[in-house]
Amino acid sequence: MRHQTIKLKRTATLVRILTKYGFGALLINSSLRSKVADTDAGSDMEEVIATGIYERIRMAIEELGPTYIKFAQAFSDREDLLPAPMIAELRKLQDRVEADRLDIRQIVADELDIDPGTCFSDITETPLASASIAQVYRAVLKDGSPVILKVKRPGIRDVISADLLIMKDVVRLLVAYSDRFRKMNLVEVLDAFEKSIYRELSFQGEMANIHQFSENFAGHKDLYPVKTYPALSNDNILCIEYLDGVKITDRETLLEKGFDPASLARKGLNLYLVQIFEHGFFHADPHAGNLFVMPSGKIAFIDFGSMGRLMAADQQKLEHFIVCFISRDVRRLIATIKKMAVRINIPDERKLERDIEEMFELLNSNSLQHIDTKEVLNRFSGTLNENEILMPEHIYLLVRGIVLLEGIGRKLDPQMNIVDSLRPYVQKIMRQRFSPEQLLSRGWDTLRKLGVDMTELPDNMNQIINKLNDGELKIIQEIKGQRELMDVLGRNASKLGYAVMVAGLAIASALLIVADRHTGVGNTGVLGLWGLLLCALLGLLFVLSSWRSRKK
Repeated sequence: MRHQTIKLKRTATLVRILTKYGFGALLINSSLRSKVADTDAGSDMEEVIATGIYERIRMAIEELGPTYIKFAQAFSDREDLLPAPMIAELRKLQDRVEADRLDIRQIVADELDIDPGTCFSDITETPLASASIAQVYRAVLKDGSPVILKVKRPGIRDVISADLLIMKDVVRLLVAYSDRFRKMNLVEVLDAFEKSIYRELSFQGEMANIHQFSENFAGHKDLYPVKTYPALSNDNILCIEYLDGVKITDRETLLEKGFDPASLARKGLNLYLVQIFEHGFFHADPHAGNLFVMPSGKIAFIDFGSMGRLMAADQQKLEHFIVCFISRDVRRLIATIKKMAVRINIPDERKLERDIEEMFELLNSNSLQHIDTKEVLNRFSGTLNENEILMPEHIYLLVRGIVLLEGIGRKLDPQMNIVDSLRPYVQKIMRQRFSPEQLLSRGWDTLRKLGVDMTELPDNMNQIINKLNDGELKIIQEIKGQRELMDVLGRNASKLGYAVMVAGLAIASALLIVADRHTGVGNTGVLGLWGLLLCALLGLLFVLSSWRSRKK
């Protein structure tokens, strides 16, 4: 009942604000207007309408509050979906959240069940920063350590829950009304946003993220780990050290302190690539306000409410995607996209191939220094949207993170290009994939699967025969040229057996070589080499035999 009451109040607020900024017509065909009493816009409508539509959208979102601001921020980098003037207005939302007047000392006392004076020598009453979910205050511990208190806005969870219910109603209406909105995957975007914002609401979760992030980079020469104070934190308050650093895009201050901006740009991007390719746990919002350069030259990340995670299978697919993209292998790239996609509906695959080939041609016609990675990614995202290809949430987080990091990097070093930074990782991936150990592992995996399939084959054949005998399975398609087909199958079965025998011998030979390298026992390496030579000879005979059979 309480949630319904809040939802009704928030619906009334939505109707009032949309009407105020000239969007009342949107409510005519919706069910929202009927749920609340008519409200007076309370403003000069002619003056409002004179303001640009995108500016009015931004103003309405600002007045609607935290949930709508966070959702709009998620679209502030989606130039593949929204027009440039609207993107420009949405980006103004990043740092324009009005602070609430809070009694910070009373909140600390109530939440932590302490007398603030016993732990803190000072707590600043005015917020240092104000975000959509929380406000940040400076404080000093009794031992003189400067800290930050991140405090959740009172009642924010109830407001967000009610807003999400309303947004789901609105999204369902938009998707049903327009194909354009359906192709934007608004339902899935909102579902992902809901999970993300609830994760951000948990400061205990953010504390766990900080600890995992710091453990991943333990001992790293370029990353400064943020210190936390668990005893002074709970799910509504987060206490961490105050970072006496310089915002990474403050080029003038960095130069005054003797830092090389180009070196910092490469360092920040490399740290992010390590998070993606090595840890599978990455910062989901690495904008300039969340990266600081410490006096030691190390880089510190802050705000760990939203993090991306990659499972081992996700990392392998991502690696394969990047290898195909860098090598510009269109068909393999599309095949990889299909494996990665959550949903896919390609109306014309040849057109998709042509669109990607055109994008690669654009890359070929520009030098690395003149490639705009953001433009390429936006164009690629637009191609995916046209084909209703919905990628997993972590892919969108990755793309956003890379775009943000490259934007920061270009401010520090105009010559920086992400393709150059990616090449060492691509080379490392290729070395790993074609190392003897990896080839041996994949060979054994293939043989294991083949063995399982061969073991299950008699049972599967028996099941088919039993169904045929019982009349449960009938073959109704006529096969023309059956005798010729059986001859072909017979010859191919022989070739398959021959190939399996050669593959088995090759794997056994590789095992002998690896064993000799690691143990040095006997002449196993020599035997392995002889085995590989025999495989090469048998393979050559196989190719010659196939060539002769084709000539006949």
